Amino acid sequence: MKTCQFSFGFTALLLAGALTGMAPAAARAQISVWPIQDFDGNICGLTSLSGVTLTYDPTQDNTGDGGGSCHVSADYSGSGMFEFAVLNEACCFCDSDVRLELSNFDSVEFDVKWDNSSTVPLSYFNFLTNSGTGSQGIGIEIDTGEANAPIISTAIIPDAATNGWVHISAAIDHSVGDYVFLALYFEKLCPAYGVSNTAAFWLDDLSIAGRPMVSAVTPSGAGGSFTLQATAIEGRTYTILKSTNLVNWTNLVTGYSAGGATTNFTLSFTDTNANGGQAYYRVRSP
Repeated sequence: MKTCQFSFGFTALLLAGALTGMAPAAARAQISVWPIQDFDGNICGLTSLSGVTLTYDPTQDNTGDGGGSCHVSADYSGSGMFEFAVLNEACCFCDSDVRLELSNFDSVEFDVKWDNSSTVPLSYFNFLTNSGTGSQGIGIEIDTGEANAPIISTAIIPDAATNGWVHISAAIDHSVGDYVFLALYFEKLCPAYGVSNTAAFWLDDLSIAGRPMVSAVTPSGAGGSFTLQATAIEGRTYTILKSTNLVNWTNLVTGYSAGGATTNFTLSFTDTNANGGQAYYRVRSP
């Protein structure tokens, strides 16, 4: 079963908040990560088009702990589309896909190792463009449940992957807009290379990483408040969000402060409705 995982640590963007009138029981900056698949025993939640074969390989693992990975093999004997999908599943085989908001995440993270038995060279695989943007590499698309979902990122497998595992952090392009999505698609055009030719690689620890946030235990009872602080940049406005489960987020304020900062300064915002329990706060721009 997959669960939400978090990497803890202070960041330059967010400073620990302080409760009005009392110190919080816990206040820290953290990065949220949604683990889509860690391939520790299966490849559930992954599907592919004809021409792309996905198999669980227990002999290859990026950490060497025997967990395994997903082997991706593409048939280049004929032209077509290289594409496979990974669902935002809450748990394997439970038919519980999770709807996530794109604005809460900054990057697609995964580890990759090129299969040197491929008869298609890595340079050729990278050179071919994806259909959504025409850029080289693998296009990463989201499943919004509607046609013409946008490409949110592009990933190129580096040459170093021919010598071992390499970590890729593919930045999400937020200019495409904010969407609720159910899955990621990895896709690109696949022109014919020749009969019986394949391109293959191993994939491990696929996740999407979120934005820095402050986590705090807020005071119980009505009238509680919590104040968070963040470094603001001149000319920008900010949106401040709150969550109790790291999946669903509520906007507390947008366009803060009005007109944008005139100079770099420490932004301070107080949630006057912090009535107890564990809460998470995120600051983003815009």
